[in-house]
Amino acid sequence: MEDYFSYTEKLFNPSEAGTKPEALKGIRVLDFSHVIFGPIAARLLADYGAEVIKLELPFSGDLWRPATYWGKYWKHSNPIWHNITKNKYFLSVNLKLAKSKELIYKMAETADVVIENFAPGTAEAWKIGYSQISKINPKIIFLSCSTYGQYGPMRFFPGWDLLAQAASGVLSLNGYPGTDKFYKLPDYLGDFVPGNFGALSIMMALYYRNKTGKGQYIDLAQSEALMRLLFNYTYHSVTGGEIGRTGNSDPTMVPSAIFKAGDEKFLALACATHDQFQGLLSAMGKEELLKDERFNNNMERLKPENAKALNSIVADWVKSKTAEEIINAANSKEFPAAAVADDLTICNDEWRRKRGSVVLFKDDMYGELVIAGPSAQLSGTPSRTKWLARPLGYHNRVVLKKFLGMSEEEIKYLEKKRVIGTFDDRPGLKPPVYYNLNEDPICNYGKEVCK
Repeated sequence: MEDYFSYTEKLFNPSEAGTKPEALKGIRVLDFSHVIFGPIAARLLADYGAEVIKLELPFSGDLWRPATYWGKYWKHSNPIWHNITKNKYFLSVNLKLAKSKELIYKMAETADVVIENFAPGTAEAWKIGYSQISKINPKIIFLSCSTYGQYGPMRFFPGWDLLAQAASGVLSLNGYPGTDKFYKLPDYLGDFVPGNFGALSIMMALYYRNKTGKGQYIDLAQSEALMRLLFNYTYHSVTGGEIGRTGNSDPTMVPSAIFKAGDEKFLALACATHDQFQGLLSAMGKEELLKDERFNNNMERLKPENAKALNSIVADWVKSKTAEEIINAANSKEFPAAAVADDLTICNDEWRRKRGSVVLFKDDMYGELVIAGPSAQLSGTPSRTKWLARPLGYHNRVVLKKFLGMSEEEIKYLEKKRVIGTFDDRPGLKPPVYYNLNEDPICNYGKEVCK
């Protein structure tokens, strides 16, 4: 097996990602979306080589640019914004103006994908919806992201991450039995998870178009996407009962829970098979429990009263050890256990850094920032990070000159009419204070920069 692992380590070496081809090179995406849900779908495509052009309103930009956890900024930017919008081209254009429609329609002629997450019907009212864009380009794949979908009785209801979590049923299962407390899934998982489904749906539509030449419209409701992670409603339809809230325990295996070790650290421990359970008892020095009729087979252990008793016994043993001792015992006795890692641990974890799961990326504008790597490793066409987020309107000239072939005079006219623009003096919109945009060849594409 040692030869195999040497082979896979070389095959997926993250340091070689930049030398390999990009899976989506040549795919152009118009990203009208804002905040997290839609932008994540677009960013996933950009990570694998798609040319994603993010369109924002001049002088104000995306709502999430100036927003940040607890009002904490990093180099005049929202640090989370970089993970959401890296690898994109930033075009700042006023979607409400008639002249802007001309630009968008021209870009649509050569685009492959459009992504938007305005309130249902808004894109259509602004004349940049599927019915208008598909007439210009019948092969377009158009993704509309919303909380409740583009049709149905709840289509006009406003919604965000928390509302989607509630409507999907996720919140009803997240908590402890016998209490009236519910817990929100953290870090906007109600946006991030459906965003991944959005990218997946686009890839399926691209595959179909590759076979047939036909584009299509995709209606993605985040409340429905979150439901796809839950099969509790199927269980209820068959049994008539509810799985209910199970706290930190898994109702399909025992012992299974989050336990607190003697050094105040937490770890997850779960035994799915009888062999794993035997390994745990061996580590605990409690092999005699196998003779206890409550615990001598999986079905008996799953009974709620027996599960509670067994988890209590395991909890007492875990308290008598450090987390490291438990993990070492798990490795030697072959039962599953893992330390509960926090954000700081993950950012600095050597294993994740080596695999490229966590990347210390050095950006030309912002310097070094720890960002997330790929969700899955592709040996032939891996994802990569080419640049972090950029100031509002940073790529105006690149997009208009290089992609659309516009002249300097045309660009100056659009700037004068405020069809396109850049940023005002707000964090999240402007570059770091030390960075001189006048010397940036990308921002000043097509004209001589000041040196």
